[in-house]
Amino acid sequence: MALLRLLPVLLLCVLLCVASAPADGGLTLYVSPSGNDNWSGTLAAHDEPPTDGPFATLLRALDAVREARASGHSGPVTVLLRRGTHSLAEPAVLTHDHSGTPEGPTLIAAYPGEHPLVSGGRRITGWQPGEDGVWQVELPRVRDGAWTFRQLWVNGVRRPRPRLPKTGTYALAGGAEPAKSAFRFAPDNIRADWANADDIEVVVLQHWTEARLRIAKIDEANRTVTFIGGSWRPLTWSTGYYVENVGETVSEPGEWYLDRRSGVLRYKPLPDEDMGRAEVFAPVTEQLVRIEGDEEAGTFVDYVTLRGLRLSHCAWSLPPEGLAYPQAELPISAAIWARGARHCAIEQCDIAHCDSWGIELQRACQDNRLIGNRLDDLGAGGMKIGEPDYRESDAAETCRTTISDNVLTGGAQTYFGGPAIWIGSSGHNTVSHNEISGPWQWAVSVGWRWSYSPPQRARDNIIEHNHVHHIGGPLGSHSSVYTLGIQPGTVIRNNVIHHCQGYGIGLDQSSTGILVEDNLVYRNAHGLHFNYDCLGDIIRNNIFALNGEAQWTRYGDAPRGEDMNSNVVEHNICCWDNGRIWVEPKWPNYRMVVDYNLYYDFSGRPVTFLGLPLGEWRAKGPWLDKHSLIDDPLFVDVENDDYRLREDSPARSLGFREFSVTDVGPRQ
Repeated sequence: MALLRLLPVLLLCVLLCVASAPADGGLTLYVSPSGNDNWSGTLAAHDEPPTDGPFATLLRALDAVREARASGHSGPVTVLLRRGTHSLAEPAVLTHDHSGTPEGPTLIAAYPGEHPLVSGGRRITGWQPGEDGVWQVELPRVRDGAWTFRQLWVNGVRRPRPRLPKTGTYALAGGAEPAKSAFRFAPDNIRADWANADDIEVVVLQHWTEARLRIAKIDEANRTVTFIGGSWRPLTWSTGYYVENVGETVSEPGEWYLDRRSGVLRYKPLPDEDMGRAEVFAPVTEQLVRIEGDEEAGTFVDYVTLRGLRLSHCAWSLPPEGLAYPQAELPISAAIWARGARHCAIEQCDIAHCDSWGIELQRACQDNRLIGNRLDDLGAGGMKIGEPDYRESDAAETCRTTISDNVLTGGAQTYFGGPAIWIGSSGHNTVSHNEISGPWQWAVSVGWRWSYSPPQRARDNIIEHNHVHHIGGPLGSHSSVYTLGIQPGTVIRNNVIHHCQGYGIGLDQSSTGILVEDNLVYRNAHGLHFNYDCLGDIIRNNIFALNGEAQWTRYGDAPRGEDMNSNVVEHNICCWDNGRIWVEPKWPNYRMVVDYNLYYDFSGRPVTFLGLPLGEWRAKGPWLDKHSLIDDPLFVDVENDDYRLREDSPARSLGFREFSVTDVGPRQ
């Protein structure tokens, strides 16, 4: 009878619990630097007196997510990180056991209104003043061989190791044998009496890449240095070199040196830096987040999102032989790395102060989104999509990635050949509405084959509505938007590309089946580049204006007399004031359709085509500019780079379609 009397009360309690529970059955966990991994993690802040509250570490929260999924929880799971620094001694790993579903995704995000930092670094304190304004601190873990690092950030700014020369580069004095692993140097440029020579790195700047090498032997008598590893081409194929991390040469404010043997870190502060208060970080981990699916086992990571986080302070360990990769610095790791990730997203994250790539979607990553992120101060490239290798299995291909509304700037700080966005043997990706600037070698690089075989999976990639500007670093820049290999269905359209050191758009070896249309390419070192063996590409309805040496370049000396340059270049506006239309070293048969273009030289000089007046040029073949005009395009305000057309522009009579560039770059 007593139980019957209590039944209405129990029923009311059940109804109240159901009414207060989330309708979708969601679970929310919290992480705070002031939390405790022995608490439940279900409170945003601890109670009073503190008996329960948020977790202390992201790794404990991920364990709780896995436990919830294993217990059968199928609703949404959210992990919210509170303000402060969340330090990692090892990467946070997400596996198949953390997966969500379309109805119940897994979300790891910043607490609303807060900006937590996920750091793979360790703060260094205890600085003591030394001689000549150089401060120092002893690090026992370094002395004991448990820790070393090659990067240092002071108050959020990357600081350099000492280098010689302090600015610019040395010139090689000549080659030596073996040609890829040795060269001759001028007197005193390299010295055999430097201490800790095995920590010194010699950086040889080559074309679109560099060789970062460790010293094996110095022969001062013959002024020859030999390296443990070697470059991918002879070292004399170089624009110069410099020597980094010579401990005896710390002299400039901002320079630092780590003596691994003694464990002593030395740093010369800037004039306004107070070393008692400075925030000094060095990296501990090589990666911050790993998403580890396995396509062979069928254990993918599905429906996981990272949102609104700041991620910083990770490194990449230079191998003993150094680094010399032909192009794009692909061997270097990434702060966020994924394999076998499907329907996952990285959104509104700030990835900075890392000596690596920012994000890598390696093998078998499909239908993922990289949206609204900011990438800055990275050692190598920004976003790496896919692999250089061709995968036979559809399940192993990385594809259908959406990369939109991101800002990528300030990368390639250590490894100069890195692109902002690299897409390898990967198809059906969209790169749209991004802003890309800074010392990248390429803004967007698509494809990874220098010939027509073996096959690649790069196809149907869309590069559109991006704002690319001021690209180029110590190596210069090759191209802002760049392609390699056969890529049917790939489209480059409605991009604005300006003030870049290299080509605005580059179609390199075997680039085939690509459409380039409605792009505004102005005030770059060069306009458009395509290789001799490009086939079936259409370049139409673009504006190439005031690019330096030339608006268009057909590049390459065709082997065995071949000349396969069968492309269509039509309905473009091409104008300049201190250059020319074409750069062409050898063009044996003029096999290209070029027509309905408008040409103009604002300087008033006569317009010629490879040195020929228009009439003689047309006589070279029936497909060369039969209907093109030489006339002022009548832009609204070319001096201020307003390339809209006036109503009476002669380009309209040639079928040029005016296009808008007001929506390029990230959207709100």
